[in-house]
Amino acid sequence: MRRRFFAALLAACGTAAFLPAGGQAQGWFEYKPEGGRFRVDLPALPRIAIVQVPIGNNNTVPMTEATSVVSQVAYIASYVDYPNTVTRGAAADVILTQVRNGAASGGTYRDEKKLQIGRVEGREFTIVQPNGNVAVTRAYWSRGRLFQLVVDGKPGIETQPAARQFLDSFVLV
Repeated sequence: MRRRFFAALLAACGTAAFLPAGGQAQGWFEYKPEGGRFRVDLPALPRIAIVQVPIGNNNTVPMTEATSVVSQVAYIASYVDYPNTVTRGAAADVILTQVRNGAASGGTYRDEKKLQIGRVEGREFTIVQPNGNVAVTRAYWSRGRLFQLVVDGKPGIETQPAARQFLDSFVLV
């Protein structure tokens, strides 16, 4: 059963979507969605979902989201392409500020820092949610695409080695 599930997952996401990270047979997996332009290590096989993101005027765009849950901690890698009509003329810094503000809606953000991968701008920030959970988010903006990594769990998750391993494994390809 597990073998069939894994084979179906590979077929749905492309044969190179999941490979054991570091040559390990179990544990962390490399997630590299076909056409995703990135790779990231996840602690377990993710559930893949397409979520519609509103962009105004009753329009939406599809966001691809991969979620792994281990020990009540969610590890989420997502990407969404925005049409030029929505982002035309906006600087990456402005877009990333809007992403942060939207993610922090209803909660509070802290520990924000600017990031850079080559010429691609990014941000990392921590959100304290109304329920007390903490979400550490990294967002990157590149050529009309928003990449987001989120680790969501109990307070203190932001300093856990697994959270750092996930966030630090993100690479643009």
